[in-house]
Amino acid sequence: MNTTKYLLAKYIPDMHRFEPRNIGVIVWSPLGIEARFLAENAQRPGEVDGRSIPAFVTSDSAYKQWVRYWREALSSSSIRPIGGGEIVPASSPSFMETLQKTGKGNFVIADAGSVLDEVGEDDLAAVANQLYSQLVLELSTSEESPDRSFKERCDELLVKTQLKAHRHFRDRYPVKCTVRGVEEEYVFSHALANGTIERLFQRFNIPDKKGHIQKSRDAMAWTLESLINGKVVTSDQAVLIVDETPERQSETEVEKTLKLLGGMSRLVNIQNPVQAEAVFAEAAKLP
Repeated sequence: MNTTKYLLAKYIPDMHRFEPRNIGVIVWSPLGIEARFLAENAQRPGEVDGRSIPAFVTSDSAYKQWVRYWREALSSSSIRPIGGGEIVPASSPSFMETLQKTGKGNFVIADAGSVLDEVGEDDLAAVANQLYSQLVLELSTSEESPDRSFKERCDELLVKTQLKAHRHFRDRYPVKCTVRGVEEEYVFSHALANGTIERLFQRFNIPDKKGHIQKSRDAMAWTLESLINGKVVTSDQAVLIVDETPERQSETEVEKTLKLLGGMSRLVNIQNPVQAEAVFAEAAKLP
């Protein structure tokens, strides 16, 4: 019986919090390899639809590069270990171990287990589809559902205020900034930009746990501070969108978060639709 193993490709949005999110599955057997990745074109493996990249991914370009890199490795008849060593053929169980070592930074590959049932060559695609559905799609959907509700209400306000119809309105807008000699890229929910940035909009979910709130707050503060110090935007041009009830706003860590980030940007709470509409409508009137 051939042993069929599978790996999970993971993305870590925040290296400090280290909360990996599944973005793909790779199924291996001596008979062949099948893989599935979020936002990948099913008809053209390795090609990623930028509009479908998960919202938790902070760099669209890096995501596209890693999916393409992994696809190229999986389509090869062998792989060379990072740092040198003997070439490993794709039919060898060591191929998966070598592939795991290619992960770096936010993008990693983890051993996930083996398929106990015997899997023939013709069954590999079906197994990959099933694992992808269970371990990647379902988890991604369930984890994103609260944010989708938040996103939907934001989108409604964007349409209502005609901001979304603005000729310079952009979704998932990438912004590059040099921080201590290193070029960083941040992807914002929306922007008004035509070469020059007029407004940057970012939906910001404040976590439930105290430790997570602190880390999330620090990461966002770092991003805003980097862009402001780098003269990419002013605090008046950065709009941070939150969704917090009065009860949550009174919690100590949430209150500290809103106060800190509110001092670095225009803070909009969609629980106050009048305030949110006023900020969006103002931006919609920009030339």
